[in-house]
Amino acid sequence: MYADLHLHTRFSDGTRTPEEVAERGAELGFGILAAADHNSWQGWERFSAACKKRGIRPVRGMELDCAYHGWDIHLLAYGFRPDPVLTALAEESRRLLLKMTDDLVERLIPLWPEKALSVAECQSWPFDPAAGGWQGLQYLLGKGVTASLQEGMALYPRHGCDYGSYPFPPIQEAIQAVHQAGGKAVLAHPRNWFHEDRPEELLAHLEALVRMGLDGVECHYPSHSPKMTALCAGFCKEKGLLITAGSDDHGAFGKEVQGIAYYMGAVKIDETELVLGDLT
Repeated sequence: MYADLHLHTRFSDGTRTPEEVAERGAELGFGILAAADHNSWQGWERFSAACKKRGIRPVRGMELDCAYHGWDIHLLAYGFRPDPVLTALAEESRRLLLKMTDDLVERLIPLWPEKALSVAECQSWPFDPAAGGWQGLQYLLGKGVTASLQEGMALYPRHGCDYGSYPFPPIQEAIQAVHQAGGKAVLAHPRNWFHEDRPEELLAHLEALVRMGLDGVECHYPSHSPKMTALCAGFCKEKGLLITAGSDDHGAFGKEVQGIAYYMGAVKIDETELVLGDLT
């Protein structure tokens, strides 16, 4: 039974509805799926019902933006209950994401006077969930500032509006909130921050996160080399942690970087190679 525990729907920046994600998973032969939308679990009821209808085991998930050593590091929360503390933390991360866009538009206004940009117009811009991304990206595309949604993403760090410049909740605080809600906290795609060619550094960071309460690592991921996967999985086995797999699928808003595809099916790992504990 194959598992993919890192999927996005229209409730964040994916292009598929929860039902379409479940349908695609069934077509590809997956038996365990988790929709892990950014700082939101609003699509859970629909996703869960759609999965069960197709004989798939659903896992409640969410991907949280957190601060760690100056990085915007992503934490996957699984199997949690709706909880006021966790809800407030997720809402704060969503607020900061919106502020990043407001700040970016403010900084672009004098650079593109002919486009007549404004924060108010951006905030009211009609958002098309089927197109993917988020409102700010669609606004910049619609105003002719960018030629694609992906081009808009590059503007954030270029103009000082990158994730590391904003006070996202500390990862330890996020882990505690997930635990308080009865869930498990898993580090998403560690290769985004740590490198297999510096194993001592990688393992030191994983050790530090475990001391904060981390429950597992997304060991299987499209950009992970066999060495990276082995290092993370070996660490998890030694520490008795969860071992998960995820494709980070965003539907048509998905990406391919240096030949690596981030789509459902790009990572197809059997449940027997994972350690999911009581998540399923």
